Amino acid sequence: MFKLKMLKKAVTFVLCTAMAVNFVAMQGFKDSNKDISAKSINELQEERKQNEAKIEELENQIAQYENDAAKEEQYQQTLSSQIDLIQQNILSIDTELAQITADMNTIQTNIDNLNQSIIDQQAEIDKNIEIFKERLCAMYVTGNDSLALAVLGSSDFYDMLSRMEMVNSIAAHDEELVETLKTEIGNLETSKSSLETEKLSLEVKKEQQETRKSEKEADIEQLNTLMQKSKDEKARLELEASNANKSKEELEEENNRIKAQEDEIQEQIRIAAEEERKRQEEAKKNNSNSGSTNIINQGPSFVDTSVAASGFAWPTPGFYYVSSGYGSRWGRLHQGIDIAGGGISGAPAVASKSGTVISVSCPCTHNYPKSGNCCGNGYGNYVIIAHDGGYSTLYGHLASACVSVGDTVSQGQVIGYIGSTGHSTGYHLHFEVRLNGVAQNPRNYV
Repeated sequence: MFKLKMLKKAVTFVLCTAMAVNFVAMQGFKDSNKDISAKSINELQEERKQNEAKIEELENQIAQYENDAAKEEQYQQTLSSQIDLIQQNILSIDTELAQITADMNTIQTNIDNLNQSIIDQQAEIDKNIEIFKERLCAMYVTGNDSLALAVLGSSDFYDMLSRMEMVNSIAAHDEELVETLKTEIGNLETSKSSLETEKLSLEVKKEQQETRKSEKEADIEQLNTLMQKSKDEKARLELEASNANKSKEELEEENNRIKAQEDEIQEQIRIAAEEERKRQEEAKKNNSNSGSTNIINQGPSFVDTSVAASGFAWPTPGFYYVSSGYGSRWGRLHQGIDIAGGGISGAPAVASKSGTVISVSCPCTHNYPKSGNCCGNGYGNYVIIAHDGGYSTLYGHLASACVSVGDTVSQGQVIGYIGSTGHSTGYHLHFEVRLNGVAQNPRNYV
């Protein structure tokens, strides 16, 4: 008996030492930017999972920003093509305007020349008319004397006739000259009118072309405004994408740090599990030498425990530290309480209240701390007991159970031994109280 007590003390010491080492190791993981040293591996995994979701969201945003920026680039190319086409049209209009201006200048020169010709012709007409008037006046003043002188001065009849014909010819020539000049003036006026009409037509055409040019320039100004807006939008999208990339890189770096901490904790867990395995093997060996079959299953069948006003009793006598309470944890409901403490591994779990065992699941042999689920939907080995009034209780992460389905158990009766099976990062009992199948807060009952 003395040896057995000493063995139990040694086992308790080893367990406490292992838990202390694990705790110190957990406390040693510190990051200068993130206060996550005290977080459990599940919390680290949940944080990394949330970061991965954020990274995926950022990647979708970056892809959308890049797609929108590419659309803006295509839109700018379209605008640039339109601007180039309009500028070509403006150059064509400028060429036409230059030709129209040159034609108008030529026409104006021709009009000016015609005006000068008309002025010159009119002066010639006025000169001839004045000469003709002077002749007529002289003939009128002299009357027949001029004609008589022409006859008397003649040497013969033929000379007289020739002189009379000459006088008439002079008068006719002057009249014909005047008429010719008048005709030429009329032709010049007609040419001038035609040129002025052509000039007016060119002026109208020039005004139309200038209007077209103004419209094209307004179109270019509008397109340039749209181009600038598109460039501003593209710059904004590129900035957003750059910021999202930076946030993504920061999250990836944070996840790398978290993963490194997970790996470190996993190594510590592995070391602790190996030490626990060796301890259990040593304990079995010592038990075998002392004639005992299994230290975990040693102990009384009933344990005295205090009963609360609700009628429920504490399920782990001697261990009262609640490492995780009922409520939201890692983004979901933690439906019970986790009871832990130094030396709790292998300690008995007792029925919180009398009832009937309705479920026993003990498929799990992975009785050591781990960061993921290995069996029992995360509960590992567990027992469920039905009680009066629609109540039931669940006992999870057991190393083993010592009851069967259909057994009637009394309050305080040992129903199993505490371990770390299922999704468990340390030795503890997961305890739930349910009413009509709905999880309640156990602290309201025990």
